Amino acid sequence: MPKRVFLGALVVAAIAASVWFGVQADRERRAEELTARSLRLLRVPVSEAASLRDLRAREARELVEDAIELQASDARATLLLEARSIELYNRGEYKRATELLKTAERATPELQVIAAALALAQGDARTAQANLDALPDAQQHDARVLLLRSDVARALGRGDVAMAAAEQSILQSGGSAAAIERRGLAHELLGDRALAQADFQRAAELDRRASSALLALGRLHRSAGALEPALLAFHEALQRNPEDGEAWLASGVCRTALGDYVSARTELERASDLQPKRAEPLIALADLDLAEKQLEAALRRYRAAVLLDPHHALARLKLGNALLRAGAVEQAVAQFQAAIAEREDLAAAHNGLGAALVARGDLARAETELRTAARLDPADAHPWLNLARLYKQRGDADLLETALASARERDPQLALALSSSSRAAAPAPSQAR
Repeated sequence: MPKRVFLGALVVAAIAASVWFGVQADRERRAEELTARSLRLLRVPVSEAASLRDLRAREARELVEDAIELQASDARATLLLEARSIELYNRGEYKRATELLKTAERATPELQVIAAALALAQGDARTAQANLDALPDAQQHDARVLLLRSDVARALGRGDVAMAAAEQSILQSGGSAAAIERRGLAHELLGDRALAQADFQRAAELDRRASSALLALGRLHRSAGALEPALLAFHEALQRNPEDGEAWLASGVCRTALGDYVSARTELERASDLQPKRAEPLIALADLDLAEKQLEAALRRYRAAVLLDPHHALARLKLGNALLRAGAVEQAVAQFQAAIAEREDLAAAHNGLGAALVARGDLARAETELRTAARLDPADAHPWLNLARLYKQRGDADLLETALASARERDPQLALALSSSSRAAAPAPSQAR
């Protein structure tokens, strides 16, 4: 090959290599820009995004997918896994997200936090706690991790731990609304309603876009029987977020309790439309059906709620109560037993099972269930009323008087009809607390 041709080929090759490296460098630069934008969406301060639900995961996922098309890397693959799992979490697809996380080659702190949130969302607070405990020391004091730790502690009934985590998060975040709200929830669990109310109100003032503190405030009012203030809180939450199904549900439940059945049905149907995969709106609509004496409609809705969520103890309990009211004793027994299998400490389910067993004449087993219900919920008069019915049926006058006295202690008005009547009392269903 002539020397001049050889040199020309070298020049062409050098130019081609230069162009190739330039293209690769440009692709890497663009990929880095896209990755950085994705990270900015997933690594926002807790004051802007208190939980995973507040993160713009879909946008982050699309950005990192574009980055991977330009230049793949292990770090970007992990970031894509993070964004996808948060996106599934935000859609309520907890099991799919959990399975997706299992494909990770290594558990980064970010993926461990997501795994903890997913475990908590599925009712497994202990696994959630284990995931948080496994985080490196550097992440243990992250404000968002502390918020999640507070949520996990409340789920485990540890108000003191929930309070400590919330207080630390307040310090780390500079007093964010989300951290103050968590402190309010801890106060509520510890029984200090006044401090809880103050924290919820303060959190709602600090963040005028979020509705969760207002929902907590409304629930606090409702649990104290203050339905009008509760309704005001729920309506303010809806003004902030008209697509908040939880707020429509809470407002509808309040309106049912106030006897405004027309408005309640409208709001509960809206909640059901916004939350088609949740059993709670169907349960609330069925409760409204019962309030309007539409037993068949209530049965249909309770059954639909159980089909939607077979592990929902409250749906099973309420279906059992409605079946008992309809005279379907054996079906009611099966539903109460299913509720107890899901939540052994659910006093109302033991009471319902006891009432159903009394109705079919199985008095020995009924007495055991009713005494269990009375032990699990000492404030409820219904198990004692059903025990009185049982003792009356059995002809045990002394125990009848003792049961009536116990019922009278807890609810004089509820016990009055039974104590003044010579007939056996009807089964007395109680609601889960």
